[in-house]
Amino acid sequence: MTAILETKNLSIIFGGHTAVDAVSISVPPNHFKSIIGPNGAGKTTFFNLLSGQLTPTEGQVFFKGKEITKLSPTKRTRAGIGRSFQITNVFPNLTVIENVRLAVQSHAGIRYQMFKHFRSYKNSRNRQRSG
Repeated sequence: MTAILETKNLSIIFGGHTAVDAVSISVPPNHFKSIIGPNGAGKTTFFNLLSGQLTPTEGQVFFKGKEITKLSPTKRTRAGIGRSFQITNVFPNLTVIENVRLAVQSHAGIRYQMFKHFRSYKNSRNRQRSG
């Protein structure tokens, strides 16, 4: 069975400090793994490597068997890797339904188009109301 997410010898060094040291992990589909440790252990740095926010000094990241080590965070998101931050609302100046609409559009692969009104996405509007 191919892992949904895998790292091989993933490392990052900042100056003389090794923040993540040769981490290899394999996560099969439909399984959960926990990354635990004290403050300063490198957990957030590891997630930043997985999401593409940081580039590893060494090692590789794979998603569904495909190497994604050099992909940007945007391309990783489009490939299906999601990341959430400890923020309770995505766009605080939008209504709940507007936030849901944006999530539905993103999930459907609908990208921002400056000259297209959001009401023209009828399928997205139906899905945001039905949940």
